[in-house]
Amino acid sequence: MLPILRNSVVAALIVCGSVVPAWSQQAPPTPEQYLGYQLGQRFTPWDRIVDYFNELQRHSDRITVQSFGKTSENRPLVYATITSAKNRAALETIRQSVASLADPEHTTAARAAEIARETPAVVWLAFGVHGNETSSAEVAMKTASYLLGGSPDAERILDKTVVIIDPLQNPDGHERYIQWFTRTQGREPNPSPDAFEHAEPWPGGRFNHYLIDMNRDWSWTSQEETKARVALYRQWNPQVFVDFHEMGYRSTYFFPPDATPINTNLPKEIEKWFEVFGRANAEAFSSNGWPFFVREDFDLFYPGYGDSWPAMHGAVGMTYEVAGHGRAGTAVMRPDGIVYTLNDRIQRHYTTALATLRTAAAHREELLLYTAQSTRAQMESGRNTFFVTPDMPNSSALIDVLRRQGMDVRQLTAPATVKVTEVATDHALTRTFPIGTPVISTHQPLGGLLQTLMEKTPTFSRGFLEEQRTRVESDEEDEFYDVTSWSLPLAQNVDAYVTSTPGQLSTTPYKSSPAETFRPGSFGYLIDGSDPFVYRAAGRMLAEGIRFNVSDGEMPLGQRTLARGTLLVFKTNNTQVLDVALERIGRETGAQLIAIDSGWNGSIAVGSQKVHFVRDPKIALVGGPGTSATSYGMLWFTLDVDTPVPHTNVSTESLRNLDLSHYHVLILPDGDYADRIGKRGIERLQTWVRAGGTIVAVKGASAFLRDKDVDLSKIKPWTPPKKKDKDKDKDKDKDDADTPPVEERYNEFRVPGAGFRTSMNDRTYLTYGVPRAPIVMIEGPAALLPVAHKVDNIVTLDSTAPLASGFAFPESIDRLKGSVYLVRESVGRGVVITFAEEPNYRLFWRGTLPLLLNAAIYSPSFSGSSDE
Repeated sequence: MLPILRNSVVAALIVCGSVVPAWSQQAPPTPEQYLGYQLGQRFTPWDRIVDYFNELQRHSDRITVQSFGKTSENRPLVYATITSAKNRAALETIRQSVASLADPEHTTAARAAEIARETPAVVWLAFGVHGNETSSAEVAMKTASYLLGGSPDAERILDKTVVIIDPLQNPDGHERYIQWFTRTQGREPNPSPDAFEHAEPWPGGRFNHYLIDMNRDWSWTSQEETKARVALYRQWNPQVFVDFHEMGYRSTYFFPPDATPINTNLPKEIEKWFEVFGRANAEAFSSNGWPFFVREDFDLFYPGYGDSWPAMHGAVGMTYEVAGHGRAGTAVMRPDGIVYTLNDRIQRHYTTALATLRTAAAHREELLLYTAQSTRAQMESGRNTFFVTPDMPNSSALIDVLRRQGMDVRQLTAPATVKVTEVATDHALTRTFPIGTPVISTHQPLGGLLQTLMEKTPTFSRGFLEEQRTRVESDEEDEFYDVTSWSLPLAQNVDAYVTSTPGQLSTTPYKSSPAETFRPGSFGYLIDGSDPFVYRAAGRMLAEGIRFNVSDGEMPLGQRTLARGTLLVFKTNNTQVLDVALERIGRETGAQLIAIDSGWNGSIAVGSQKVHFVRDPKIALVGGPGTSATSYGMLWFTLDVDTPVPHTNVSTESLRNLDLSHYHVLILPDGDYADRIGKRGIERLQTWVRAGGTIVAVKGASAFLRDKDVDLSKIKPWTPPKKKDKDKDKDKDKDDADTPPVEERYNEFRVPGAGFRTSMNDRTYLTYGVPRAPIVMIEGPAALLPVAHKVDNIVTLDSTAPLASGFAFPESIDRLKGSVYLVRESVGRGVVITFAEEPNYRLFWRGTLPLLLNAAIYSPSFSGSSDE
């Protein structure tokens, strides 16, 4: 059940971050009057956008501007609520009534119909989740100005709706882009696509501070901005949600109906509403003579978008895309010779914004009923119950994701024996689940979203896969827009089971296990290698100079067995304030400190050769031009926020002259490093590795290391099979006219993001904290062949039936059978560790995250080092 806020709480929210004004009778200023320039002449900085909305609040009693969070760069996240004076007087009642439509357990169908007859619909307009899609924030100001302008049309809209304007979802990215553009542009815009102002530098403004694409984060809520926005969304549960975007400047305009595939867990009736809003937008565009398209490119399949995620909540979630993007600047010449301006982009988005508001107002009652009926249908059609094994490293992380979404998660209060199917394997069995097992039923208002996030693999719209087969056989690009696998149990490497016949279960609302009371140990402390927070504790101890060790073998301790990768902290080689420091670290990280009073606990003595002192890894993370911004961002966020580990960010340009003796580990994100380091830089890198350094390479960085001039890796990529010599001899005897050419392709078969089964070397430090061979995310056409030493192939894709979740063409599957995901190669006294794919994909594919952290933290302790 979704929580309903009390009046006093909401009142506090409304006041927070704003001053209740003595409203002026003077009409609110337009953006042009307040800013001093015409919208479209330049880009408006975020602080001036906030100032303008605050100015509107000073002049009108129909708008409230509220702060609901901050960005990583400490900029405020704000939203505006605009409605009629009559609605504003009852705004909290309206909010509670609309929110109750998403709670069919406590809101009867009759009560929902009553609310629909009497209550305005909530329409949320969200602008600028991608910071270099810059027209959006300008449109936000123009739309707010129109709604407060007093026209009969605006009055009708505000009488029937409560309009929420989220003027800029990504202030940090927006400011990064426009500050660069402002410094780059001359007195007048240069429309030539070749001009400097149309060549946005690395990393661009698309992403937030940590270079994360927040339009893919709605279901995972890894970013603070997303967490805050999801919490705010759940307070209002709007009927219409529009996410305003930009695409390439050579295009036109997109609005729904969407392309296929459509997520099959969405309410079927949503496609009717796409037609309703699509036709209204089409009429508005046609009256202006503007071209547009529908049912192409942009699908509604992946659940983490700003249209699909609201659609799972009973809203009509839609993406609008205007031609523009980072290369458009304020004016750019298109291939037809027309100069396309920022004002053109503003007018088009403004037109669909108003058309959407008018349509929502006209269908107010139907939209409210749609929200009530779709959430009720999700609850009533929910047939599946999921059980999650509670004691795996990522079990709590998986549950946290679901709870942040507002899902009802419960746990057993008595053992239950149930016929279930294991999600990862489809294996049917009867299993007894112990007390405390998390239980999540799809019989709840967000049952469709829950099913989407937990099911093994999604179902595609009929005919879509067959059409893609036809396209690739014709050597055309496939039309997969995003990944095809996101199953949380697979991504988190957590055992989960599903049944449609759970029987009578004794449950209570889920509560996290309370932390055990810290007890000082006279000899030292242990942290279980399977503790979900063991790496956070390791990072904190490294940061605070606490000496610790790691066990290469399991450690029996009383009735339990601690996993490989267990940390050992001894009092003899630490300061006398160790107890105080570790009590605080345990409390702040969540890691459980186990006190020990002896150096021998039944099996491995603490002086065993299986216990290794963990040296300071002195990590350098490379970023900058040449690296993939998203790859760098995921690694940066992981080491800086998710699992803080001391590290230094260095630029690609600095690698030519970087004093590598200051570092033991160098992490190279996905990217193209050719010609960026130079001959001298390569020679210094080779010397450093051979003397004991560690390189951790992700995806494309491997190509640089195996280049013949670098020669730090012997990994070979998969290549199409060549004709055997005897076949070549036969061809020589044939007439050239009769010899068909060897097929070459422009578009290689690729994997559009799918989960693959693996086997794993569980006798190496690189697989600490991984309870079983993980499902790995594969995206793209590449595959890496195993290296000669079998022991160095740490994680290898299954050689018989590797595809576990999502879709891949048979040709791609054959190529990937037996290929490697993680390889460790010795180079002199150092090592090169290669990941074929991103090890913390989109920050939710956490099953492979320990592999990355082991490589970064422990490698210097298991190989030679330049200062030994």
